[in-house]
Amino acid sequence: MRHAAQAPARHDPGVRDARAVLSEGSRQHPLGRLHERAVRVHGYAAPAVGAEPRGRSVGSRPDNDLFELRARPRFCVLCRDGVQHRSSGRAAWPLPAPARSGVPQGHLRRHPPDLIVSERDLTVLRSFARRIDPSDAGAHNNLGVLYYQKGLVPEAIEQFTRALELDSRMQIAQRNLEIAYHNTGFYDRRVAELQERLRQGPDDRDARWELGRTYAILGAFEDACAEFEQLLAHKANDVAAMIQLGLAEKARGRLEVATEWFIRAVEQEPDSSVAQFYLGEVYYNRGLNEPALAALARAVSLNPDNANAHYLMAFVLGDMGRHQDARAASKRAIQLNPPLARAQTNLSLERYRAERASAEHRLRVHPTPEVAEGHELAHFNLGLAFRQKGYYTEALREYRLAIERGEDRRLVRQAMAEVHLLKRDFADALELYESLIHEVPDSPKLWNERGVVLHQAGRKDEALASYRHATDVDPRYALAWNNVGVALAHQSDADDAIQAFRKALQLSSAFAAARLNLALLLTHLRRFQLALEAYRQVLADQPTSAPAWNGVGLVLVELKRFLDARNAFVRAVEADPQNAGAHYNLSFTLSNLGDFDGALRATKRALELDPYYVSQKFALAIDLQYETVSIGIVPEISADVAADNLSGEFAFDQRLVDNIFKELAPPATPQPASVGLAKKPEDPLALARDYVSKGMMDLAVAEATRAVQRGADRGQAATLVGDSYARRGLHGEALERYREARTLDAANAAAALGEVKSLLAMQRPAEALPLAEALVANTPGDVEVLVGVAKARAATGDAAGALTALREAQTRAPDRADLHKLQGDIAVKVGDRQGARQAFRAALDLDQGFVQVWLDLGRLHEQDEEWRDARRAYEEALEALPTFHEASLALADLLRRTGSVRSAVVRLADMLEQDPYDLDALLLLGRALLDDKRNEEALAAFRRVLKFDIEHSGALFYLGATLARLQRYSEAVDAWERVTRIDPGGPFAQRARMHARTAVDLQHIFSTPDAA
Repeated sequence: MRHAAQAPARHDPGVRDARAVLSEGSRQHPLGRLHERAVRVHGYAAPAVGAEPRGRSVGSRPDNDLFELRARPRFCVLCRDGVQHRSSGRAAWPLPAPARSGVPQGHLRRHPPDLIVSERDLTVLRSFARRIDPSDAGAHNNLGVLYYQKGLVPEAIEQFTRALELDSRMQIAQRNLEIAYHNTGFYDRRVAELQERLRQGPDDRDARWELGRTYAILGAFEDACAEFEQLLAHKANDVAAMIQLGLAEKARGRLEVATEWFIRAVEQEPDSSVAQFYLGEVYYNRGLNEPALAALARAVSLNPDNANAHYLMAFVLGDMGRHQDARAASKRAIQLNPPLARAQTNLSLERYRAERASAEHRLRVHPTPEVAEGHELAHFNLGLAFRQKGYYTEALREYRLAIERGEDRRLVRQAMAEVHLLKRDFADALELYESLIHEVPDSPKLWNERGVVLHQAGRKDEALASYRHATDVDPRYALAWNNVGVALAHQSDADDAIQAFRKALQLSSAFAAARLNLALLLTHLRRFQLALEAYRQVLADQPTSAPAWNGVGLVLVELKRFLDARNAFVRAVEADPQNAGAHYNLSFTLSNLGDFDGALRATKRALELDPYYVSQKFALAIDLQYETVSIGIVPEISADVAADNLSGEFAFDQRLVDNIFKELAPPATPQPASVGLAKKPEDPLALARDYVSKGMMDLAVAEATRAVQRGADRGQAATLVGDSYARRGLHGEALERYREARTLDAANAAAALGEVKSLLAMQRPAEALPLAEALVANTPGDVEVLVGVAKARAATGDAAGALTALREAQTRAPDRADLHKLQGDIAVKVGDRQGARQAFRAALDLDQGFVQVWLDLGRLHEQDEEWRDARRAYEEALEALPTFHEASLALADLLRRTGSVRSAVVRLADMLEQDPYDLDALLLLGRALLDDKRNEEALAAFRRVLKFDIEHSGALFYLGATLARLQRYSEAVDAWERVTRIDPGGPFAQRARMHARTAVDLQHIFSTPDAA
C-alpha cells in the first residue's frame, strides 16, 4: 500500500485566516482589489447592440454591470469581426441568456434553447480562438462569454478555466465559470463523469487531478484538498499535487499551511522555477518581503524568462523601497509578457452577487416580463446610440418612449437616472434613484450613485449618509469608500477622510482616483513628503497621469522649487492638453521664473479652455454603464500657514523630488533584467516544460507561445503544446499540434509518438499503426515507442505482435508494473487466461498497491469459480484503497453469489450510507434482498433506483422479477415491456421478453376458475 507523507492540518485553529487577501485579477497587485469594469460588447456602431430583458438585478459592482445582449445580423462581437446570424429568411432569434435566478438547475439541459450554430459562425469562432493571445486571461474570458452566448457551454467552460489558470485572481472569469457550470447542469455531469472514472480506475491520476482542479476552481477547497492528498497517497513526492494543495490552501486564506506545502515542493524539486515562484508569492502575501525576494530571485535565476516572477518581484522591491530595481523588474516582466501591461475589458455573465438572493425572490414573486419573440428593445437601443454620442436630450426622449411602449421598465429607468446625473439634472436623477433603491435596497452601486447626485446638489450630509449605506451593504466596495473620504474632506474631518481613502486603497491598491484624492488632501494639510510619495505611486502605474503631474507641480510650487514645478506642469500639459488647470499653473510658474512670454502663452491657452482658474479637484468615483466620467469636487480644505512659515522641525527628503523625474524618465536603452539574473538556460522552453510537469497546462501553452516569439523552435513548442492538450484529454487539439510539429520537422520523434497516442485515444488504431511501426524501426530501444506500437498492434488484432513488443519493453524497463498490466489485458482479450494471471501477478510483485490489477485478477478467479482467491483479491484491493468502488461492488456481488447474502447486504448498506445516490450499489442491494427472500424491501430498493433514473433497464428488469415473485404478473409484464422498449438490444431485453411470456402464461393460469 502506498502511503502519503504527513500533510499539514487543514483545520489548525492557529492558522491565520487571510481570506481578505483577494484581488479582482487580470494583471493586478496580488493584494489589491480594484474592480474590473465590465462593459458591453462593442461593435462598429451603437445600433448593432441590443439589450434583452431577463431576470437580473439593477445595481451591481463596477465589474459586473453588464446587461445581457441580443444578437442581430452583422453583430460585431470582437474588434473588426462580424458573426452572421444563422437565419437569413426570418427574424433573428435572440441568443439565450444565462439561466437566471430561480431557474432550476438542469433546466437548460432538459429544455435546450432553440440555437444551432451555423458553419459560418463556427468558422468565425475558430478564427477568434486562433487570433487571441494565449497568455491573455482577459481574452480567454471574453471568448468564453461569446461561446456561452452561442450555446457552446463546454467550449465556454474551457476558456474560463484557461483564464483562471493564467490569472487565478480574475474574479469575473471565476463568476462566469460558476454560471457556466451550475446554471447549465454541466458541473453535476462533469463531477459525476470524473467520479465514475475514478470508480472504474482509482489509479487514474488524470481523472483525480481534473476532479481536484474542478473542485478548486469553483471554491470547494475541502474536496479539492482531499483529491490532491489522494494523489500524494499514491506518490508521496508528487510536486504538482503539493503545489495544487498550496494553491488551494492559499485561496481559502490559510497562508501558513500553503507555505508548508510550497516549501515541501521546493525541497522535492529545488530547481523548479515554478515552485520557487509560488513560494515567493505566498511569502509576499504574508508580508514577508525578504524571504519572498529570495525565493523570487531564485526563480528568476533558474529561468530568466519567468515573467510572473519578474512581475511579482517588482512589487516586492517597491515595498522594500528599491524603486529603481522594481522598475527594471517590471519592465523585464512586460517585455517577456506584454499582456501584463494591458488593461483588459472583461465581460461578465452575471450581476453583482449580493443582489442574487433578492433578485431571485423578486423573480418568483413578480416575474420580469419578457419581450415577445422577434421584437427588439428598439427605443432603448436608440437611446443608447444617442447616449454614446453625447446626445443626452435625445436619449431621454427615446427612453421615455421605451417606457410607454412597454420595454423593460427597470432597465430603462436606470439608464435614465444615469443620463440625468450626467446632465446634472439632480432632482430628476434623485427621484429615479430613490425609486430604484426602493426596489433594490441592497445595491451598493445605486446607493453610491445616489450619494453622488446629492453631493453635487450640495446636500453633503445626506450624500455622506448614502455613501456610508453603500459601504454597509458591501464593506469591500472601494468606490464608496473613496467618496466617503471626499465627503469627510469637505467637512474638514481630515483624519477620517485619510482613513477612508486608505481603506479604499487597501481594498484596491491600484485605485488611482483614491490615491490622487489622498495626495491632494495631504497637500492641503501641508504634508508634502507624503503627498509626493502618493503622487509617485500613481505615476509609477500611470506615467501619463495629468492630475498626478499637476499635483506634483503644486507641491513643488509650495516648496519654491519652481524649475522642477515647471517640468511637472509641462508633463501634465503633455499628458492632457485640455487640462486648463495645468495651463494656468504652468503660466504662474513661468512667471516666477521670469519667462513672461511663456507665461503669456500658457495663460492665453488656459483662457481658451476655461475663463476661470481651475484648481485641483477631488474626484468622486462612480461606475456608469456606458461612460467613463470624472466628477470633480473643488476642495474646501485650506491651510492657514504658508510654506515660508513652516517650523524648523519639518524635514523634507530632497531625494524624493529628484527621483520622481528620474524614475519615470524613459530609459535610453532597454534594461535586460533585474535582480538575481543568471545565464539564460539553453532550453528556451524550459519554463513551459516546468509548467507541464506541474500540471499547469494553460500556463505551459502560453509560455510556449511566448518562447516561440523569443526564438524557440516552433516544432518543439508545438510538440510541447500537443503534450499539454493530450494530458487534458483534448486529443483532437493535440493531434493538430503534433502534425504541425511534424510538418516543420519530419524527424521529430516526440511529435510522431504523440500523434500515435492521440490516434489511439481517438479509437483510430489503423492510422496509428503505420506511424508506430516506422517509429519502432527508427528507435527500437525506446520504451514508450514500444508501448505505443504494442497498443496499436493489439487494437488492430495483432495480439502476438503486441506481446512481442511488450516483452521487449519489459526487458528495457523491468520495474514498470504498468507494462505487465498491459500484457495481462492483451492476454485476456485473446483468451489466454493463464498468461493473463501470470502477467497480473508480475505487476503485483512490482507494485502491491496496484488496485486495478487486484480487481482484474479477482475477476479472472471469479470466472473460474475460484471463490476464495477472488475474494482475497478484492479484499487486497480494498485494503490498498478502501474507497475503490468497483472492488467494493465486486466483493459484495461475490458474497451474494456464494450464499453470504447477509454479509453482502451489510457491505452494500455501508456503501449507501456513504453515498445514498450510488445506483449500482442500490441495484445490487435490491438483488441481494431478493435472494434473501425479502421481496418488499427489494421492491423498495428497485423503485428508489427508478426515482433517480426512470429508464434504468436493470432496475426495471429486477422490479419485474420481484413483482412476478409476488404474483403481480400484470405489473411485472409492464416493467419488462418497458425494458424492451427502452433498450431493445441491451443485456436485459432478451431475458425480459422471455420472462414476460412466462408471466403472461402464469397470469392466465392463475386467472382461470380451475386454478382456484
